[in-house]
Amino acid sequence: MKPTNLKKLSKQFWGFGLLVGALGASLITSVITLWELIENPGEIFRNAQGVNWSFVFDTASSWFIPSFLYLALISAIAHLSISALTRGLNKSSQGKNKTKAD
Repeated sequence: MKPTNLKKLSKQFWGFGLLVGALGASLITSVITLWELIENPGEIFRNAQGVNWSFVFDTASSWFIPSFLYLALISAIAHLSISALTRGLNKSSQGKNKTKAD
């Protein structure tokens, strides 16, 4: 990705939310799934026949979907709020500078 694309993405709160949600959920899901696969409680992930991939997939999807939804929503709202706040502060400081210059 070029830096100009990142600047455009940072101006779009929904795109920022989707990116943070996808990256964060992928990280959380991979850590939890690997942890469960290594720990193997009750031999539900691995047994004498091998790895139970359907259970691994169920665990991964049960962590990814809610993590993605929560992270995307929270980061999009936070980005929108911070952007609105900084725009408001910039406008108020520009108004004060104009009155001082007059």
